[in-house]
Amino acid sequence: MKTVFSSFRLRDVSTPQLTQNRGRQTKVALKVTMAVTGLIFVCFVLFHMYGNLKLFLGQEEFDTYAKFLQEDLLVPILPHTGGVWLLRLVLGVALILHVVAALVTWKRGRAARGPVQYKVKKGVKKQNTYGGTATMRYGGIFILLFVVFHLCQFTIVKFDASAGNAVEGSPYSLVVASFQVWWVYLIYLLAMIFLALHVNHGVFSALATLGLERTGREKGFRVLALICALALLIGFMLPPTAILFGLIP
Repeated sequence: MKTVFSSFRLRDVSTPQLTQNRGRQTKVALKVTMAVTGLIFVCFVLFHMYGNLKLFLGQEEFDTYAKFLQEDLLVPILPHTGGVWLLRLVLGVALILHVVAALVTWKRGRAARGPVQYKVKKGVKKQNTYGGTATMRYGGIFILLFVVFHLCQFTIVKFDASAGNAVEGSPYSLVVASFQVWWVYLIYLLAMIFLALHVNHGVFSALATLGLERTGREKGFRVLALICALALLIGFMLPPTAILFGLIP
């Protein structure tokens, strides 16, 4: 009888520990989800940036590239336009998972920190951490809004911000006409700055989350994250800047 009651006590005592372990497992799962989906997006935007550089090769080259992406990607493995829809599906699911994981993590972190008046600042390093978190959060929101704008401009609606300078049916002409407008260039520049900041922090965090960070590798991963961020910022901004200053007609 005593043994039975002892086992019940052990179970009661261990319940908070089990709850705490589940909480840790959920936190790890959320971070892994953000890491994997984030790296998927980094690979995509690097490829997208490379494709945009084909604007320097002229209208025929870029329009052929755009047609391949929209219609012939993975053909004949997949049917006509099947590749682009598969890509959209993967990116759409990754985006939903990334945003949901980020929101849940932020909400839990905010609840764990408690009211603002009870926070204690512990030096510059702590303040920098909060600053980096804020940059990731609000920068991520801006990037998300930009993606909606970008898709409407070049994929869904295909509206001409220059009010009639684009040639219908030519992606090259639409891009050139759009970036001849200063406010489109400005929106794009701000989005790329936020994207670079996001990637710089996110690539290193993702590699660390996935367990790839080891003693002696931290510096290398930070350099890799910085290279990715700068490559995206410079690579994405080269064609719009050339268009704005008339280097790409």
